[in-house]
Amino acid sequence: MSIRDVVFKLLNRGDVIADPDEPVEVALVPIGSGPMAVATLRGEGFDATGNETFNIVSNVLSDYRILVPRREAERATARLSEIL
Repeated sequence: MSIRDVVFKLLNRGDVIADPDEPVEVALVPIGSGPMAVATLRGEGFDATGNETFNIVSNVLSDYRILVPRREAERATARLSEIL
């Protein structure tokens, strides 16, 4: 085993285990439709949240980030494509 292999083994922590409760971004939508999309998802049982995004170039709130837990991300993305 070379020194390089030993150092790599020390630094390698193995595969990253994805936390199913970690919030992931499923969509970036216009600010006007974001809160309604989150309300629709929450009404259908998703644990969705949303945050406004601030555009530093134009100095305005421009978009809305929709976040759901990782375990619900695929279903929420499919439902959002139907909603929007």
